[in-house]
Amino acid sequence: MENTNKAPMLLHSTYFNLGTSNTRGIVEAYMAEARQYLSESVGMISFWIGVRADDMVRPENDLNYDIAMHQLFVNEDAFNVYNSNDSAHNQFVIDVNRWVPGTTRRVMDAYVTNLIIGGNSSEPQTIGADGNYPQSLFHNLYFSLKDKSPENIKKFTDICVEYLSGHPGIQQFTTGGLTDIKRNVSVRNFDVAVSIIYESKKAYDEYLKSKKHDEFFPATAGMIDNTYIFDSYLKYQSKVYSLTR
Repeated sequence: MENTNKAPMLLHSTYFNLGTSNTRGIVEAYMAEARQYLSESVGMISFWIGVRADDMVRPENDLNYDIAMHQLFVNEDAFNVYNSNDSAHNQFVIDVNRWVPGTTRRVMDAYVTNLIIGGNSSEPQTIGADGNYPQSLFHNLYFSLKDKSPENIKKFTDICVEYLSGHPGIQQFTTGGLTDIKRNVSVRNFDVAVSIIYESKKAYDEYLKSKKHDEFFPATAGMIDNTYIFDSYLKYQSKVYSLTR
């Protein structure tokens, strides 16, 4: 679905670095606090939170965070309500600043240009040796382009949709562009954001080996200046299933 509304949806991604407090217990408590206070707000469509994928260590992978949180808002106005006037959001900030004072965060905001839910079916999987279901993988890519003209950004975005979406095991595929939001935590070093949720690491590995994925690179040759990748395993997600009733 290409978003043609005047007020586009906004994907708000926050990457938390807990510093020396990044023990397993603190990470779990931090995510629980986020679930309690940040997973619902007027105009928030979806909420995801997870931990950095320690087994994803390619040169482009950013490793300087512990928790990744993503929130999809119906538009920027809804985000502004959440960010400025939401009492639950304010309580979260007060609590975590008290018991994890060394936390830093980076925020990447993108106006959604395409949203594709679901795709081709994947191969059946079973519960793993650890007794858990396969973990969904949230694969976030941020591209800085050499030519930053609107025409080239659209061309590159269309190529992303053509070659990177529709693979087996993709639960959601989103593209976006840099927003006008400028805060002290905002990271604005990209032109196009691509967010892909895979139902498992296995689905992601199959995507990497696909012919369609390989064709993305010659199709974008000479267009990319830098690529930044944030991979996380999801621990919790929530969704609003109706915006009209």
